[in-house]
Amino acid sequence: MIGFESDNEIAAKFSRERIKSVRNTIHIYYLTIIAPFIGIAWVTWDQTPTRIMAGILVLAVITRFRHWVLPLPEGASENVNPVAARVTGFMVVLLSCSQTMFYLLLAFGSVAFNNGNTAWLQILSLALLAALTQGAALTGIIFASRVIFFCFVLPLVSAVLYIYAGNNLPASVAVIVLTVVSLYLAETSYKMQLRLFKAQFDADAALVGMERTNLELIDARRSAQRQAEFDNLTGVRNRLAFIHDVEAKLDGGQCGLLAVIDLDRFKPINDLYGHHAGDVVLRHVARRLQRVSPTGTIVGRLGGDEFGIFIGGSSCPEELGALVATCADALVQLRKPMRLSNALVSVGGCAGARLLGEDAPDVGRALRDADAALYVAKRENLETTKLFDGAIQEETRRLHAIEAELMESGTIEHMTLAYQPILNLKTGELTSFEALARWNHPTFGEVSPASFIPAAERLGRIGEITLSLLSKALDFAAEWVPPCRLSFNLSAAHICSENAAAEIVNLIKRKNFPPDRLQFEITETAMLVNFDVARRNVELLRSAGCRIALDDFGAGFASLVYLREIKFDKVKIDGSLIRGAREPQGRDMLRGVIKMIEAMKLESVAEYIATVGDRETALELGAEFGQGFYLGRPLDEEGVLALLGQYREPDAPNIHRLADRQIGDLDADAADDAETPCPFSVSGSRP
Repeated sequence: MIGFESDNEIAAKFSRERIKSVRNTIHIYYLTIIAPFIGIAWVTWDQTPTRIMAGILVLAVITRFRHWVLPLPEGASENVNPVAARVTGFMVVLLSCSQTMFYLLLAFGSVAFNNGNTAWLQILSLALLAALTQGAALTGIIFASRVIFFCFVLPLVSAVLYIYAGNNLPASVAVIVLTVVSLYLAETSYKMQLRLFKAQFDADAALVGMERTNLELIDARRSAQRQAEFDNLTGVRNRLAFIHDVEAKLDGGQCGLLAVIDLDRFKPINDLYGHHAGDVVLRHVARRLQRVSPTGTIVGRLGGDEFGIFIGGSSCPEELGALVATCADALVQLRKPMRLSNALVSVGGCAGARLLGEDAPDVGRALRDADAALYVAKRENLETTKLFDGAIQEETRRLHAIEAELMESGTIEHMTLAYQPILNLKTGELTSFEALARWNHPTFGEVSPASFIPAAERLGRIGEITLSLLSKALDFAAEWVPPCRLSFNLSAAHICSENAAAEIVNLIKRKNFPPDRLQFEITETAMLVNFDVARRNVELLRSAGCRIALDDFGAGFASLVYLREIKFDKVKIDGSLIRGAREPQGRDMLRGVIKMIEAMKLESVAEYIATVGDRETALELGAEFGQGFYLGRPLDEEGVLALLGQYREPDAPNIHRLADRQIGDLDADAADDAETPCPFSVSGSRP
């Protein structure tokens, strides 16, 4: 009725604001009614219209003046509800119409009974002044302004024109013009004020928006700063912030132990329980490191499942033992079981550490030294802290030199292959040779594959090395008497590259090598790198006719998953199970593994047959094939051809050892067993 129910949010808000302002001017409205009435009633009290109007005013003041003047009750809204708005409109109509009738009756009565008297002019002039003042007092309510104009002003003007028009036509025209202007102003003032209010509203909204944007920018800046300094998952410092914090400690004159911790058994948790479980484990690890570390220790997540800690000290060379012990205590805490939603899991960990003192290198270099010590700890299967020392430094220099050599263009051509025989344990028949990479460097001497293969993977050259060595192996194996097979290892990084299988298949086709005489060995570690890509490559190699063997079965935790998901032809049992079978409990475990492989209708190969006892145990428990130093050491090409020549001799005697090299490097019992002849037949070969 009076502007509250507009669909326009700004107009409704403007109306409410104007109504609030009416509370401050409503007494003026009543004053503009009462004051002229008293002036007229003073001399006309004996007339009936005056007394009726007096009664109406008294009633209006009693019912409405209290509503407008008294403050709102506590908790009440300033907004006027529709009922109150309708009552207000009714009162304005009532008072406007009552005043019109009162003044008109008095004016026309004065004209009728006092011909030639100008008392009517005084009455109408005072009434018009009162009407205009009332309209100004209620401009906040557009409906009230219209009511006052049409119900009060317009009748009075009409009366003036009716009485006075004949005497002064120009004045009458002027009255009409002023009346129209008054109506126009009454109608447009609200809209003009609304536009001004809208402009102010928009300005205020823009200011609020700017303030909100500024706050959002501040929050975003804080969030960005936190993300730049803290790991989102674990809440500890990220790698860059960790390095900066350690640098700040060193710049402040503090020394300490910088350690890099790598988790063990974390990948299997991810595989078996999902990445969410892995995230929970990482958060547990971060909290445990923070909880067990001394005050002032810096804990950071360096990436993946690798964490860094800096344990400060005051006199580090003297406190070295205590600092290393603190790091070891942290590793002990990490090994305690962790509760997931549906399982109880545990992780292990080892650490590589570097002491930082006054002569410490930059933190980035110190982290690389700690990483080198960590590499040694993992290689030696240590679940403790390995301190960086001169030996590790020398080994690191050697590794860097090897990496530099690997980047040279002609290095790959100097790599060769050795071939270790794989035999049928029941018949002693030679079934295949496993090709093993060898690198005899003129400066470094014999470089272990355990050193240069991971280095080649890091440098991105493993694909070139694999294809080059496979090409050499295929050329050599083409001379073998069928059906003796070639078994070739594929590294984790290579089998998980998109084009690996396609490149290998193309090479096999170019060499015109029978794919059924070629077997590729893949470790389960390769599956952990990128399972989907590895599976696609395996399927492509199998579709080309090659055989696939799962290597080092039993060394990890996810082998059963891979046996179910990927079609293999052969499973090579890890040497740790063969060594463990030297004890009764280990025999039971090995028996179970072999039975499981047999139930899946896969061939089994027992690796690390180092003694006659290992061979007899593997044979007794059901392994079909065997490989190891007792059965034959890796041979060069001449040795392979000589061995194949022995198999081609129809009356060849039993071969005690397939390689001329001494077994060596075995424990005393193993060495004694190795002297025992290996009683297998040489009547032929089989696949």
